Amino acid sequence: MRRLLLALALMCALGVSLTGMQSAAAEDASTGPIVITVHLANCPIDDVNSDLGLYEACHGNALAGESLSLSSQQTEPLAFATDDAGVGVAEVDLDSIDQVILSADPELNGATAGYAYCSDQTDGSVLFDSPLVAGDAIPLFTVNASQQIVCDWYVYSAG
Repeated sequence: MRRLLLALALMCALGVSLTGMQSAAAEDASTGPIVITVHLANCPIDDVNSDLGLYEACHGNALAGESLSLSSQQTEPLAFATDDAGVGVAEVDLDSIDQVILSADPELNGATAGYAYCSDQTDGSVLFDSPLVAGDAIPLFTVNASQQIVCDWYVYSAG
Protein backbone atom coordinates (compact mmCIF):
# COMPACT_ATOMS: atom_id res chain seq x y z
CA MET A 1 0.00 0.00 0.00
CA ARG A 2 2.87 2.33 0.82
CA ARG A 3 4.42 1.71 -2.59
CA LEU A 4 1.14 2.51 -4.33
CA LEU A 5 0.78 5.80 -2.42
CA LEU A 6 4.40 6.66 -3.12
CA ALA A 7 3.93 5.94 -6.83
CA LEU A 8 0.77 8.07 -6.95
CA ALA A 9 2.53 10.93 -5.17
CA LEU A 10 5.44 10.70 -7.60
CA MET A 11 3.08 10.71 -10.59
CA CYS A 12 1.29 13.80 -9.28
CA ALA A 13 4.61 15.53 -8.67
CA LEU A 14 5.65 14.77 -12.26
CA GLY A 15 2.31 15.99 -13.62
CA VAL A 16 1.12 12.60 -14.90
CA SER A 17 -2.65 12.50 -14.97
CA LEU A 18 -4.56 9.44 -13.80
CA THR A 19 -6.84 9.80 -16.82
CA GLY A 20 -3.85 9.33 -19.11
CA MET A 21 -2.86 6.24 -17.15
CA GLN A 22 -6.33 4.75 -17.57
CA SER A 23 -6.44 5.28 -21.33
CA ALA A 24 -2.94 3.82 -21.69
CA ALA A 25 -4.06 0.76 -19.75
CA ALA A 26 -7.14 0.46 -21.95
CA GLU A 27 -4.94 0.54 -25.06
CA ASP A 28 -2.74 -2.23 -23.64
CA ALA A 29 -5.83 -4.40 -23.14
CA SER A 30 -6.96 -3.92 -26.74
CA THR A 31 -9.13 -6.62 -28.21
CA GLY A 32 -9.89 -8.04 -31.63
CA PRO A 33 -9.44 -9.05 -34.25
CA ILE A 34 -9.60 -12.83 -34.09
CA VAL A 35 -7.18 -14.27 -36.63
CA ILE A 36 -7.21 -17.91 -37.74
CA THR A 37 -4.50 -19.13 -40.12
CA VAL A 38 -4.98 -22.33 -42.12
CA HIS A 39 -2.15 -24.18 -43.87
CA LEU A 40 -3.87 -26.36 -46.49
CA ALA A 41 -1.88 -29.19 -48.04
CA ASN A 42 -2.34 -32.21 -50.26
CA CYS A 43 -1.33 -35.53 -48.72
CA PRO A 44 -1.03 -38.51 -51.07
CA ILE A 45 -2.56 -41.57 -49.43
CA ASP A 46 0.79 -43.38 -49.66
CA ASP A 47 2.27 -40.72 -47.36
CA VAL A 48 -0.54 -40.83 -44.80
CA ASN A 49 0.95 -43.76 -42.89
CA SER A 50 4.60 -43.13 -43.69
CA ASP A 51 7.20 -43.12 -40.97
CA LEU A 52 7.75 -39.40 -41.56
CA GLY A 53 4.39 -38.28 -40.19
CA LEU A 54 1.87 -35.99 -41.87
CA TYR A 55 3.71 -32.74 -41.24
CA GLU A 56 7.04 -33.86 -42.64
CA ALA A 57 5.53 -35.87 -45.53
CA CYS A 58 2.80 -33.46 -46.63
CA HIS A 59 3.07 -29.92 -45.21
CA GLY A 60 5.10 -28.74 -48.21
CA ASN A 61 2.41 -29.83 -50.70
CA ALA A 62 0.55 -26.51 -50.64
CA LEU A 63 -2.95 -26.30 -52.06
CA ALA A 64 -3.10 -22.80 -53.55
CA GLY A 65 -6.25 -20.94 -54.54
CA GLU A 66 -8.62 -23.13 -52.56
CA SER A 67 -11.80 -21.73 -51.02
CA LEU A 68 -12.28 -21.98 -47.25
CA SER A 69 -14.99 -20.64 -44.99
CA LEU A 70 -15.29 -19.65 -41.33
CA SER A 71 -18.72 -19.61 -39.74
CA SER A 72 -19.80 -18.89 -36.21
CA GLN A 73 -22.80 -18.13 -34.08
CA GLN A 74 -22.08 -14.36 -34.19
CA THR A 75 -21.01 -13.88 -37.81
CA GLU A 76 -22.11 -14.47 -41.35
CA PRO A 77 -19.95 -17.08 -43.11
CA LEU A 78 -16.60 -15.56 -44.05
CA ALA A 79 -15.03 -16.85 -47.27
CA PHE A 80 -11.27 -16.76 -47.68
CA ALA A 81 -8.77 -18.49 -49.97
CA THR A 82 -5.32 -19.96 -49.75
CA ASP A 83 -2.39 -18.15 -51.32
CA ASP A 84 0.44 -19.67 -53.39
CA ALA A 85 1.95 -21.14 -50.21
CA GLY A 86 -1.36 -22.83 -49.28
CA VAL A 87 -1.98 -20.37 -46.44
CA GLY A 88 -5.39 -18.83 -45.84
CA VAL A 89 -6.17 -16.25 -43.17
CA ALA A 90 -9.60 -15.47 -41.73
CA GLU A 91 -9.97 -12.32 -39.65
CA VAL A 92 -13.03 -11.41 -37.60
CA ASP A 93 -13.19 -8.03 -35.86
CA LEU A 94 -14.72 -9.31 -32.61
CA ASP A 95 -13.38 -10.17 -29.16
CA SER A 96 -14.85 -13.68 -29.03
CA ILE A 97 -16.91 -15.95 -31.27
CA ASP A 98 -18.80 -19.17 -30.45
CA GLN A 99 -19.48 -22.35 -32.42
CA VAL A 100 -16.69 -21.66 -34.89
CA ILE A 101 -16.50 -24.01 -37.87
CA LEU A 102 -13.83 -24.08 -40.58
CA SER A 103 -14.88 -25.70 -43.83
CA ALA A 104 -13.43 -26.22 -47.29
CA ASP A 105 -15.00 -26.08 -50.71
CA PRO A 106 -16.98 -29.32 -51.15
CA GLU A 107 -15.17 -29.96 -54.43
CA LEU A 108 -11.89 -30.09 -52.50
CA ASN A 109 -12.77 -32.36 -49.60
CA GLY A 110 -16.18 -33.75 -50.58
CA ALA A 111 -14.85 -37.05 -51.90
CA THR A 112 -11.77 -37.58 -49.80
CA ALA A 113 -10.79 -37.86 -46.17
CA GLY A 114 -8.18 -35.79 -44.40
CA TYR A 115 -6.64 -34.76 -41.12
CA ALA A 116 -6.52 -31.47 -39.23
CA TYR A 117 -4.50 -30.17 -36.32
CA CYS A 118 -5.29 -26.75 -34.83
CA SER A 119 -3.57 -25.13 -31.89
CA ASP A 120 -3.27 -21.85 -30.06
CA GLN A 121 0.29 -20.64 -30.61
CA THR A 122 0.21 -18.42 -27.51
CA ASP A 123 -0.04 -21.27 -25.01
CA GLY A 124 0.33 -24.44 -27.10
CA SER A 125 -3.16 -25.72 -26.35
CA VAL A 126 -4.62 -28.08 -28.94
CA LEU A 127 -8.03 -27.01 -30.25
CA PHE A 128 -8.54 -29.84 -32.75
CA ASP A 129 -6.50 -32.96 -33.58
CA SER A 130 -8.44 -35.55 -35.54
CA PRO A 131 -9.03 -37.33 -38.83
CA LEU A 132 -11.75 -35.92 -41.06
CA VAL A 133 -14.13 -37.93 -43.21
CA ALA A 134 -15.03 -36.76 -46.70
CA GLY A 135 -16.92 -33.47 -46.54
CA ASP A 136 -16.09 -32.90 -42.87
CA ALA A 137 -15.43 -29.51 -41.28
CA ILE A 138 -13.26 -28.46 -38.35
CA PRO A 139 -15.09 -27.41 -35.17
CA LEU A 140 -13.14 -24.90 -33.08
CA PHE A 141 -15.97 -24.09 -30.65
CA THR A 142 -15.23 -20.76 -28.86
CA VAL A 143 -12.21 -18.68 -29.80
CA ASN A 144 -11.10 -15.21 -28.78
CA ALA A 145 -8.76 -12.42 -29.82
CA SER A 146 -6.04 -13.38 -27.34
CA GLN A 147 -5.41 -16.61 -29.27
CA GLN A 148 -3.11 -17.09 -32.26
CA ILE A 149 -4.79 -20.02 -33.98
CA VAL A 150 -2.98 -22.02 -36.64
CA CYS A 151 -4.47 -25.07 -38.34
CA ASP A 152 -2.67 -27.61 -40.53
CA TRP A 153 -5.29 -29.23 -42.76
CA TYR A 154 -4.22 -32.20 -44.89
CA VAL A 155 -6.52 -33.32 -47.69
CA TYR A 156 -5.81 -36.91 -48.73
CA SER A 157 -5.43 -37.73 -52.41
CA ALA A 158 -4.87 -40.83 -54.53
CA GLY A 159 -1.38 -39.83 -55.50
